[in-house]
Amino acid sequence: MKASIQLTEDQQQALLEILKKMTSVFWGPDLEKCTEMLQKSFFGSFDTLAAQPVKWNVHEIKSILKMFTSAEAFFQYLEEGYVRLFISDRGGVTAPLYESCYANIEGDAKALLMGPPAIDMKNRFESKGLSLSKDIHEPPDHISIEMEYLYFLLAKGGSAGDKDLIDEASTFAADVMLPWVTEFQARLAAEKKCRFYPLMVSLLTAILKIIAASNRHSETG
Repeated sequence: MKASIQLTEDQQQALLEILKKMTSVFWGPDLEKCTEMLQKSFFGSFDTLAAQPVKWNVHEIKSILKMFTSAEAFFQYLEEGYVRLFISDRGGVTAPLYESCYANIEGDAKALLMGPPAIDMKNRFESKGLSLSKDIHEPPDHISIEMEYLYFLLAKGGSAGDKDLIDEASTFAADVMLPWVTEFQARLAAEKKCRFYPLMVSLLTAILKIIAASNRHSETG
């Protein structure tokens, strides 16, 4: 039997705020986001969680932010890292942002887009009466889209006191996201030039573990 943890109401709300912020981070940088991240208040919700891995990663990320005196400089740093690590690089992309790229189909380790994980995510959205916004031109297994789905399960499950949605959120975090995000994290472990993103992925892994282990339904009725 896996250990479970109880979250306070404040911590449950903090998780929702954290998922929103993490989702934004992995859509890519812009000046507005960079300005927000350079403000101390950005990490307030993270500080609400007592888990040591969360605290350690946030501390390291804050150390990086202290190096930048302007949002423009921070944006340039993030943009270079985001493109090189996730989008396009002469030597090959280090870590794609799509779950399908981590699916080992019949022993074939070749990265694929729109594989079974993307189809599964599309079906999950449809089963809840959801659809992707028309201005999103990404496969449904993009990491930020999966986080948005996780946010939906937690937010709706919490507000409606729906145990099934809460359980689905924990299962989705544990069985769908954690396996491939852990590999995603491993691929970024050697990155030295832009440590922000490896630390953010490590932070996301810690957050997913909390959601996977949390026994939230007793808190929501």
